[in-house]
Amino acid sequence: MTRSRALLVVAVLLGALVTGVAGAAAASSPRLASCSDSWKSPVSGVWGAGANWSTGVIPSNADNVCITVPGTYTVTLAPWSLGTADPNNNGASVNSLTLGLGGGAGTQTLDIAGQGSTSNSNEQLSTVFLNVVTTSTIAARGALVLDSTDGGSQLPGNPIGGDAVLSGAPVLNYGSVTAEIQDAKNKYANTTQIEAPLTNEAGASLQDGSGTLEVAAITNYGTFTVAPRAELSVVNLEGFASPSSFTNDGKLVNDGSILAQQGSGPLTWTQAGGYVKGNVVTLQSGATLVDKAGAAQFLVNYLGANIKGTIPAVQKITVVGGAYNYQGDNYNVTALGLDHSSVVNQGTLVLVTQGSGKKTGGAVTVSDGSIDNKGTILAEIKDPSWNVQYEAGLTNTHTGNLTVTGGTFTDGGGAPVTNHGTVTVGPRALFLLQEASAFMNKSDGTIVSEISSTKSLGQFELVSPCCAGPGRFIAGGTLAPVLKSGHAPAANTDFQLFLLSGGSFKGTFAHLGRRFTADYAHESASPAFVGAVYDKSGKKPKG
Repeated sequence: MTRSRALLVVAVLLGALVTGVAGAAAASSPRLASCSDSWKSPVSGVWGAGANWSTGVIPSNADNVCITVPGTYTVTLAPWSLGTADPNNNGASVNSLTLGLGGGAGTQTLDIAGQGSTSNSNEQLSTVFLNVVTTSTIAARGALVLDSTDGGSQLPGNPIGGDAVLSGAPVLNYGSVTAEIQDAKNKYANTTQIEAPLTNEAGASLQDGSGTLEVAAITNYGTFTVAPRAELSVVNLEGFASPSSFTNDGKLVNDGSILAQQGSGPLTWTQAGGYVKGNVVTLQSGATLVDKAGAAQFLVNYLGANIKGTIPAVQKITVVGGAYNYQGDNYNVTALGLDHSSVVNQGTLVLVTQGSGKKTGGAVTVSDGSIDNKGTILAEIKDPSWNVQYEAGLTNTHTGNLTVTGGTFTDGGGAPVTNHGTVTVGPRALFLLQEASAFMNKSDGTIVSEISSTKSLGQFELVSPCCAGPGRFIAGGTLAPVLKSGHAPAANTDFQLFLLSGGSFKGTFAHLGRRFTADYAHESASPAFVGAVYDKSGKKPKG
């Protein structure tokens, strides 16, 4: 916590401790002087009744409102009317809110009860809101409930109930915030919203108990829980092109679902520390993950996402190829952008293509930067109709592992792949080098080609289709073919591990796997290849 934030909190909590005490003591409190309208008694009641407030008048947008009388009670903010000729008021706007005491006994609760109401133009309203103009605080004994219900008035032919919304200036939570819905079947009243930037401080709690909670800007240092069957949606709520964000540096337990979907404005999820337990966090439509620390699992699908920073060793990010429609045209790809930066991977990055032929699923692309891989990159190509299109730089360090399980992993140009670690190409998998792409196997690098038959083996192919130039492979280090699935080849079987289809192969391998010898004699043949010859006896093969 910064010093300025700490001073603000101390001032707020000291003021909250004295609210509601005897007149002489209250008058001596400098914090109480800023409370222009306060909840009068430690009993439950409705916001929309002037008799419940210290001024005898319902708070207005000029008031600094305090709900801090010691005790356990609930203030319910629901639509109200000042007279038979007046329209219902479906929400309140105040200058600031101080909710709850900093210590002591009891819980002071504000329940924003989403209900239906009627506007002054005789239209159905389906939202109850509280808007704060300046920074507001929920103290340690304070509890805010966003409660979407089936209640309120209903004009003929209109849906029942309404949503609950907190909007406006930043809110500091040192107590508890709970979002819940009354009726999961009512699609018109199953959403709660926190449009205001909210900081869930250390020791505080925020729970998405049911339904969908939409948030615009959350910073979590405390405990944030998404209950089973509940959904947290990080979206743009504040107008066209405005940013939205979620920063996690606390405890985030996802037993439901979390979706961060970029809209008209930028969306950033910052994983700064703490952890995310439970289900994956889904990133879509160009959302950006700023990764720093903390255990978590992220899923990238639908259009894709961007990532920058460091993927920690305790993290897993999965990118799944899929389909989408844009302006009437269908596309089959999920893109992972690297934000024109060098991303350090210490964890696990999984690139998955899926589908059934060309009808469903899609490819995965990686572009706009480079990856310094110290962990694991796994390309799981489940449908050969789609490939992984890698268009970024890659340094596979001594501890790094890159594995292609099947299908085609296409290096489409950009910075070269430099291997100091282990690159494994599974049976029937192809590592394709084209458009001037280059693979440099360094002295400490190992290429593992898995072989389950003469027709089912891990291969590299170097091509020159157009237009930037041929793919290139610069040999060095170790080539280690591995027999899989019980395959026992005949002696002197020559496996074509590097297909030279217009590309360029240079150098030699310093070391070969046991029982294999490199074959460089067919580099100018038709078809041209560099192979590995197997000898069953373990002796050096002839020729």
